[in-house]
Amino acid sequence: MKNIYLFTGNEELIINNKIEKLTQSVNADSYNVITYDMEEVNISKAVLDALTLPFISPYKVIILKNPNFLTSSKTDIKHNTKEFLTYLDNPSDSTILIINAIGLKLDEKSELVKRILKVAEVNDTRTLTPVESEGWLKRQMSIAGLTISDEAVKLFFSRVGKNLMVARNEVDKLINYVKGKEKITSKDVSDVVTKEVETEVFALTNAIIDQDKNKIISVYHDLTLSGKDAVQLMGLVSRNLIDIYYAKVLLDLNYTQNDIASAMGISSGRAYYVMKNTKAFSTVDLEENIIKLHDLDYKIKTGQIDSTSGLEYFLFAV
Repeated sequence: MKNIYLFTGNEELIINNKIEKLTQSVNADSYNVITYDMEEVNISKAVLDALTLPFISPYKVIILKNPNFLTSSKTDIKHNTKEFLTYLDNPSDSTILIINAIGLKLDEKSELVKRILKVAEVNDTRTLTPVESEGWLKRQMSIAGLTISDEAVKLFFSRVGKNLMVARNEVDKLINYVKGKEKITSKDVSDVVTKEVETEVFALTNAIIDQDKNKIISVYHDLTLSGKDAVQLMGLVSRNLIDIYYAKVLLDLNYTQNDIASAMGISSGRAYYVMKNTKAFSTVDLEENIIKLHDLDYKIKTGQIDSTSGLEYFLFAV
């Protein structure tokens, strides 16, 4: 067994499960599993703890989360990397050090990252394909003694999007809902599974840019039925457009994913998806629609137009 592990990739749920299984495999109790947020504490504190013997246990587990100092992005904390390098060369036999670099692009040119890649067991979790995601859902249902129709599977992911953390919560809701049944249908999914708001807002934003009136009407109707009012929707669409526009500008300046996350004040995971979304929009279309929404917001706040009527006019006049 290695004493140092590096987990990379963007599938948060799967990575967390792998880390949990690793922790369980060494029989470390809760007193001997310590997580350090590298955005809040210096690596030297984690190194000191790693050098300390475990408490009435053969192993202790030290987990480093948000290790942005391993990327090319600037960090608020000036980490003691020399001390960390020294530890990497001579890790404690009784400590399992886990580096959780979910959503991060490591700076492989740096001496520190090169050393980690050399001494650590690297576990990279790639994003699941649609077929793999569907297989994952069917396995979750099978574990619960249930089957699910192919139509229900497709409807499920059309509602929750690609985020498996969101999907996991909806799976639990669905299983509890169908107690006493053997097979989950599309109706069950429709009755229980909540559409992931950000996914739907992006779908609405995309329909606006594509000038797809039928899609706009359909998504807008679903969002209003879920309880979102016109002002909320306008704010969400506007924020989505601005985030995509800002990311597009930063990408043109050769910013990395971590640079964009830092500049925009968002998580690296969200930065990843915003960057992907930039491919769907032109700069001109983004600018035009951001200006339109800004003008609409001003008219609503000054009482020149009703919020619902104003948003619907904006949406349906494309």
